[in-house]
Amino acid sequence: MARYALVVGITDYTNQLSNLTKPATDAEAVAQVLKAHGDFEDIAVLKGKVSTTKLAEALKTLLQQQAVKNEALIYFTGHGITVSDSLGTQQAYLATSDLTIVTQGKQIIEQTGGISLLSLNNLIRDSDLSSLVVLLDCCHSGEFLERNLIEKTLTAFISQRDYYFIAACRGFQQAYANKSEQHSIFTTALLAGLSPENTNDHGKVTGDRLFDILATELKSSGQEPIRMGWGRSITLVTHNNQRQAQTFEVKEECPYQGLKAFEAEQKQFFFGRKQVVSQILGKLVEKPFVPIIGASGSGKSSVVRAGLIPQLENGWQVLEPIMPGVEPLAELKRAFSQLFGRTEIREISTLIDTDGLSSVISRLPGSDRFLLVVDQFEEVFTLCFKEEERRRFIELLTQCPEGRLAIVTTMRADFLEPCLSYELLTQLIQTQAIYIPPLVGADLEEAIASPANLQGYQLEKGLLGTIQQEVVGQEKGCLPLLQFALTELWEQRDQQTHLLTVAKYNKLGGVIGALNRHAKKLYESFTEQQQDWVKRIFLRLVRTGTQEKDTRQRQPKVKLLSITAKNPDDRQAISDVLEKLIQGRLVVPDSEPTGEIWVDLAHEALMEGWEQFIKWRQKGRELRRLCDRVEDALQIWQKEPKDENLMMGGLLAQVQEKWLELELYLDKPARKFYHSSGAFEEQQRLKYEAALIAKRQFLANMSHELRTPLNAVIGLSELLQEDAAELALSGDFITDLKTINTAGRHQLSLINAILELSKIDAGKMALYPETFEIATLINNVVFTVKSAIEKNGNFLEVKCDEQLGTMYADQTRMQQVLLNLLSNAAKFTTNGKVTLAVKNEQEDFVQEALKSASLEMITFTVTDTGIGMSDNLQQLLFQPFTQGDASKYGGTGLGLAVSQKLCQMMSGEIFVESKVGLGSSFTVRLPRNMSA
Repeated sequence: MARYALVVGITDYTNQLSNLTKPATDAEAVAQVLKAHGDFEDIAVLKGKVSTTKLAEALKTLLQQQAVKNEALIYFTGHGITVSDSLGTQQAYLATSDLTIVTQGKQIIEQTGGISLLSLNNLIRDSDLSSLVVLLDCCHSGEFLERNLIEKTLTAFISQRDYYFIAACRGFQQAYANKSEQHSIFTTALLAGLSPENTNDHGKVTGDRLFDILATELKSSGQEPIRMGWGRSITLVTHNNQRQAQTFEVKEECPYQGLKAFEAEQKQFFFGRKQVVSQILGKLVEKPFVPIIGASGSGKSSVVRAGLIPQLENGWQVLEPIMPGVEPLAELKRAFSQLFGRTEIREISTLIDTDGLSSVISRLPGSDRFLLVVDQFEEVFTLCFKEEERRRFIELLTQCPEGRLAIVTTMRADFLEPCLSYELLTQLIQTQAIYIPPLVGADLEEAIASPANLQGYQLEKGLLGTIQQEVVGQEKGCLPLLQFALTELWEQRDQQTHLLTVAKYNKLGGVIGALNRHAKKLYESFTEQQQDWVKRIFLRLVRTGTQEKDTRQRQPKVKLLSITAKNPDDRQAISDVLEKLIQGRLVVPDSEPTGEIWVDLAHEALMEGWEQFIKWRQKGRELRRLCDRVEDALQIWQKEPKDENLMMGGLLAQVQEKWLELELYLDKPARKFYHSSGAFEEQQRLKYEAALIAKRQFLANMSHELRTPLNAVIGLSELLQEDAAELALSGDFITDLKTINTAGRHQLSLINAILELSKIDAGKMALYPETFEIATLINNVVFTVKSAIEKNGNFLEVKCDEQLGTMYADQTRMQQVLLNLLSNAAKFTTNGKVTLAVKNEQEDFVQEALKSASLEMITFTVTDTGIGMSDNLQQLLFQPFTQGDASKYGGTGLGLAVSQKLCQMMSGEIFVESKVGLGSSFTVRLPRNMSA
């Protein structure tokens, strides 16, 4: 592949820019090194006086003609300027000899000529290059080389693969150490970086290596280098002669990380993720929130800890990473507490609760930017069971103001769906998310071979291909499994030949087999009793999700030591087992500032890579989910030990049903919590039954006393109406008497309904079944209700199957139910239609096994085109005193409750379907023969 370069050093300027002396010699020195050691087909050199047209033509020739499908390098040294418009928007220019400027004070507000960095970015973006390196040394550049403006302008170096940019020399920093120096500070460091003394083991100077040398060389100069770009390691120059005779130092430190994530301390061994790191840096420029999303085992944590964080050394402080856990807000406060004195911690905590992060950010010490890493973000969905706290935590992170704090989160891709419930989080994921791709091709090769090469070891021929073939065939991210296999292989390395061999790798069982072999060997070293403890420990460290989706779940060490209550002396034995698991790298401990020790799985890869663990997780999943729910309820009660926070209702009923199986999975506090909940529910049940008996007794004793005075009121109001009519009294007087009569009748119907419902609840309601014609029942009901339906401008339609025949049931109670449904339909419908449909549903509803028993069902369906009901109202509809808008439609709210209970007494059921504004449909299903 051909290589082309353009070297530019401009010394002559007109207008207000001063002439320079060193750019010409700087450019010549760089060109000489590139010619001698860069293997370039052509190197164009422009120096001294260079016009805008001449530089533009040279750039287009290089990028659009010479270097198409090839490699290109640009070195520029000279002035640079920043032009600000009336709105304060800045644009950067490379200054050419004929550039002219207009200033206002010290600020440049207008220019003519020069090369706009924005235009240069567009030219680069539209070019078809194999690779590009740009080295920029603008001696008195103003502010345009500030990282923020550079990264917003030269976006091609973020979006294009194998494009690399290095620059330095801010406007407030000096360009030259002194006038006697031959070159500028930056170019002096650049030439040193390109020298033979700074090549790698293969005699090459790459873009990454050059930047590291520049950063070292410029550390004491006051200048700060910046870089952009990602992709493969681009070679700038090669000094073969100087490296041929060099011997490599062999080091025995393992360069692989097993199941642990890479940390900043191991950054030199972290390969293959430059592209992802560069993308994260680019996103951080746009907004202060970047979610990193990938499959389990894709290396998300390593990308942040060993890739991103080491790139933020200059001008950044990195807070201690947090994981949301059970109480994410407490974890967030703990992250910031490390920045403030003990007397300020409580105040900072209060500020987070009341004002969010903005007030805390305004009080951050120093002038550096801060990075907060929230690792395993999915814990906010799996471990935090309080929706209010979860929502607040997400709000604090996603509403972080732009400025001095940036937030990076890592999350498994299979937890994207829960994020959709939070609008701002969803928007940020759509615009800011970095998705971790599979590690393949050259990147995977680099991740496998380069760490060993750094230590002076090589991979035997064929080993790399064998590993790649196995890894690429895996469905999920298996980088931790790969790292574990390589760690095991390192222990089996040939120290005589300094090789990692195919034979040793195959003996380990490959990527998947290495972990399974190791875990199995460790597990089989325990006694039968200890193996049971190991199983319980590992299942405690997993949160059982829906279907097969599980997550890690850290646990306090003290909780794991109490997994059995049979013998207190077992705690020490369990502690020994746990310690052995830690030494075997299957679980890892972590200490809190409080001194409490937590234990976690070494990695999620264990859940899919260890066959024995897979079997444990697949068995008894529903029981473990129930156990998790008990633990969640216990944590709420422990935080607020109130009676209302005890287990109740459906959860307690499920636990009671599965208690004998569940007891083995629960520790002493959880078992005590269950028994306390059961005792409280029994106490409440006894109180309820006592109250129910008192209510029934009261109603039984008071039924006569409640009805008698109302009957007197109703009767006397009717007599007074007759007397008033005979005496020709005023209409208002008669109207008042009618109101008294109507109210009395309504009150009496309410009392009758309450008494009837009470009788049913008390089991004292008697049914009187008889055989009757269904058609006769329907005719009687229609005759009774027809006037009420037509009153609101409705019409009634009746649809009956032919030959409905007879029923054996309580005809009076059936008529009561149907009249109630039809009356409700008439009440809540205006100028519409009410339909009564009666069908024999034997074929649709009766199972084959029951046909021999002649169980036939008759359905009565009342449908209207009225106001309809919401889903919430439908759920409460059959509860006593529940109805629609009582103020508008009236009623007791007891009719449907009584109707449901009557249907149930007759071995039937009643249910509803409704949509707001579209009407309702009530269906009654009863057996043709009630005795059946």
